[in-house]
Amino acid sequence: MTIKQRLRLSYIFMLVISFIFVMCTGWFLSQAVGYRNNYYFLREMNLAEQVLQFTQRVLSVINRQILEDPDMLSDRGFVERFEKQMGIENTGLIVRKNQEIVYMPEPVKENGLDLNLMPFNGRETGGEKAYIQHDGIIVMHLYDFYFSDGSEGSIFLYIDTQNIRRKIAVLQYSFTIISSIALVLINGVITVFVYRSIITPLRKLEYAANQIKEGNLDTVIENEFKDEFGEVIESFEEMRKRLKKSTQLQHQYEQDRKILISNISHDLKTPITAIKGYVEGIRDGVADTPEKMEKYIDTIYKKASQMDVLIDDLFLFSKLDLHEHPFDFTKINIVDYIEDIIEEIRFDLEEKQISLYFDSPGNPIYVKGDVNNLRRVFTNIIDNSIKYASDVKLVIKVNIVEREDDVLIEVSDNGKGISGNALPYIFDRFYRADQSRNTNTGGSGLGLAIVKRIIEEHGGKVWAESKVNVGTNIYFTLKKISVEEE
Repeated sequence: MTIKQRLRLSYIFMLVISFIFVMCTGWFLSQAVGYRNNYYFLREMNLAEQVLQFTQRVLSVINRQILEDPDMLSDRGFVERFEKQMGIENTGLIVRKNQEIVYMPEPVKENGLDLNLMPFNGRETGGEKAYIQHDGIIVMHLYDFYFSDGSEGSIFLYIDTQNIRRKIAVLQYSFTIISSIALVLINGVITVFVYRSIITPLRKLEYAANQIKEGNLDTVIENEFKDEFGEVIESFEEMRKRLKKSTQLQHQYEQDRKILISNISHDLKTPITAIKGYVEGIRDGVADTPEKMEKYIDTIYKKASQMDVLIDDLFLFSKLDLHEHPFDFTKINIVDYIEDIIEEIRFDLEEKQISLYFDSPGNPIYVKGDVNNLRRVFTNIIDNSIKYASDVKLVIKVNIVEREDDVLIEVSDNGKGISGNALPYIFDRFYRADQSRNTNTGGSGLGLAIVKRIIEEHGGKVWAESKVNVGTNIYFTLKKISVEEE
C-alpha cells in the first residue's frame, strides 16, 4: 500500500470510526438517563403547549382509571407504576383524599415544597389553573373525583422542568467530554500507526546514511516495504552498491598506481644505474681500448632501448586505459595479415633458434580490425612466449578457426607454462608471473594487459590455458565482417 493510499485510509478511518463511536456513545447515554423522552418534552420553544399535550395524555389515562376503579389511585404501588409509564423524569402525581395527601412524589417530599394546592370543586379543571411555583416547577390540577366510599379525591400533576433541563445539560456535557476524549484517542492511535509505518523506513535510511558517512559501505538495508519508501530504499541500495564498487575501484587504482610507481622506479633505476656505471667507466678511462669502448657503448644503447620500450608500453597502456588511444578499423584479410607478420619476424626468431609455424586455412577470412594495434597484439604474445621459454627448443604455433560470427586465433608454445594460481591474473596490469624484476623475463607486466585492452576495443575476448612444463595457449577472437559491411 502506498503512502498516499495509507493516508487516505487513515483519514477515512478517523472519520468513520469517530462517527460510529460518537453515535454509539450518544445512544447509550440517552438510554441510561432517559434522554429521549426528556428531549422530546423540552425540544419545542413553547413549553406551555408541550405541558398541555402531556397533561391531556395523562388525563385520558386517569379518566379511564377513575371509571374503572378510583380506589386504585390511593394505592401507592399503582401510582408509582403509573408514573414510570409516563416516561418523563421528575414528573409525578399528587393524590389527595379529602384534605389529606395520600401520595406525593419523592422530590416534593425531599424539597419540602409548599404547593398550596387548589381546593376540591368537584370537576375537571382542564388545566387552565396551571401555575409555576419556584423556578421551573409546574403543578397542574388535573381532576376531581369521588372514591368508592364517597370521599373527595383530587389528582395533581407535578413537573420539575428545571431538573430535567439540568440532567440534559449534564448529559450534553458528558457527551461532549466523552466524544472529545474518544476523538483524541482514536485519532491518536491511527496517527501513531501511520507515523510508525513512515518513521520505520526513515530510521533505516538514516542509519544506513550514517554508516556510509562513517565509511562503512557494507550495511545492507532489508527492503520489506512495497510503497514509495521501498522504491527509495531500492535506489539507496543501488547507490550504495555503486558507491562501494567505485570506492573499491578507486582503491584498486590507488594500489595499481603504487605498484606502477614501485615497478617503474625499479625498472628505470636498473638500466639508469648500468648506464651511469658504464659512462663513468668511459669517463675514468676504464674503456681504454676500442673493443672495450664499443662494448660499453653497446651496453649503454641496450639499456636505453629497454627504458624506451618500458616508457612506450606505459604510455600506450595509459592511453588505452583512458580510451584515448586512436583506432583505425578497416577490412582485413586476417589470413594474409598473419602470414605477413610471421614472414617479418621469422628471420629474427630463427636466429634465436625459435620455430614459428602458421596453420593457414587457405581461404580468405575478413575481419574488422586496426592493422597497427593487431600487430602489437601478436608481437606482445610472441615476446611473452620467448621470455618464458623452457630449456628445450621453443616452438610457437599460430592457428585460425573460423566460426559463425567471429574468428578464433590461437597462439601456442611449448615453454615453461603458467601455474594455476597465476593464470587468472596474467592479463591484469602490472602482474608478472615471475615476481623478480629480471630484465630478461621482466618487462613492466603490461604486455598482456595491452593485448587485452586492444582486443576488447575490437569487440573480442582474450583468455589463456596453460600447464606447467607443457606450454601455454593464448586465444583471442575478432569479429568477422558481415555481409552488409562487405
